Amino acid sequence: MDFNSDFASCIELLINLSMIRVDIVFAVNKLAKFTRQPGKVQFKALIHLLCYLCNNNNYGIHFYSNIEESPMYQMLLQQNISEKHSFFGFADSSWNDDQDNGRRTGFFIITYMGGAIDHSSNMPYPIALSSAEAEYNEGCIAFMAANHLRMLLCKLEGSTDDTKDATSKYFDSKSAIAMGNNYKDTKHTRHILRHHHCVRQNIEANRFKARWISTEFQIADIGTKNNDGPRPKILLQLVLIQIQDQMKDLVQEG
Repeated sequence: MDFNSDFASCIELLINLSMIRVDIVFAVNKLAKFTRQPGKVQFKALIHLLCYLCNNNNYGIHFYSNIEESPMYQMLLQQNISEKHSFFGFADSSWNDDQDNGRRTGFFIITYMGGAIDHSSNMPYPIALSSAEAEYNEGCIAFMAANHLRMLLCKLEGSTDDTKDATSKYFDSKSAIAMGNNYKDTKHTRHILRHHHCVRQNIEANRFKARWISTEFQIADIGTKNNDGPRPKILLQLVLIQIQDQMKDLVQEG
């Protein structure tokens, strides 16, 4: 079968596009692993992804002057979660989804004023021995990324890190949150590499606060696995908006 397309070139373009299209990050991450030697399955998956983009080409990132108008903020309110700040994020991880080497797929997304400003779908080392450890380790990656943005935000706002309130990071694993809040090593955590405990250090320094959210509304799930049924659409509408509909509203208002 001749697919008449350059797999590597398509992946390169999709990687660039995934910077603003969070919904395709997981698929692009998986397809990129086969750039050197793709097979029929990978080509079919690529064509499926391109068809998806053709049918959903009017989504984009939107920043809200009033954070309370953003879908993310409204979702948190529906979950009885009070979020006081416009800068927060979500982190999630699968566990042992790569059967060849036991690695997991992690994803974090950092938002400001209702729009995504940083995100990453990754398969980091070391191999996690439990799902809680996988989520905790991904939290470390998310905290390190958010630290840089937090410092930038302090400069823009003319504030200091010491006076700025803790930034919320949402996890759907209460065990991972407990690891971050507990400053003592146990038989279940003493094997975890020391640098991952920057989660504990940041929580203790009151830079970040690990908060729980239901798996149903864990936005970071969009970058860790294929979601079935209506859930992908629900998560997509929390992160992106349909630009065409937004333009119609602006024209009507004008």
